[in-house]
Amino acid sequence: MSHELTFQLAHKYNSLRQGIEIEVILKFGDEAIPAEAKVDPGAEVCLFRREQGEMLGLEIESGHKILLDSLAGSLVAYGHTVTLHTLGFEFDSMIYFAADYGLRRNLLGREGWLQKVRLAVVDYETTLYLSPYQQ
Repeated sequence: MSHELTFQLAHKYNSLRQGIEIEVILKFGDEAIPAEAKVDPGAEVCLFRREQGEMLGLEIESGHKILLDSLAGSLVAYGHTVTLHTLGFEFDSMIYFAADYGLRRNLLGREGWLQKVRLAVVDYETTLYLSPYQQ
């Protein structure tokens, strides 16, 4: 049995970098900051550096607190609704910011990103296919 999927966008990513990393823009109020984030379908939430949340003017600890488990241990993060712009698609999302400084990477996870898009990856061709979920 075969299945056909269609996507609005095909994006070539850099295979020389670890993981699949794409450029994003986080927006809150009048502030907008560029960032890079790894596509991580296994991540529960979208997780970004505390420093980036502060650059948006967020009071980090005023957000929804969660405890995340990872291979390296646990970390506390706080969720805030911000506008997330990825590869030409933009939507409001719950984004979590690490409680501590110095998070090594930003992640685009299931809640906040993956549940809002249709995604396919052909790693051999270093191509990510993407469409908003509603279409």
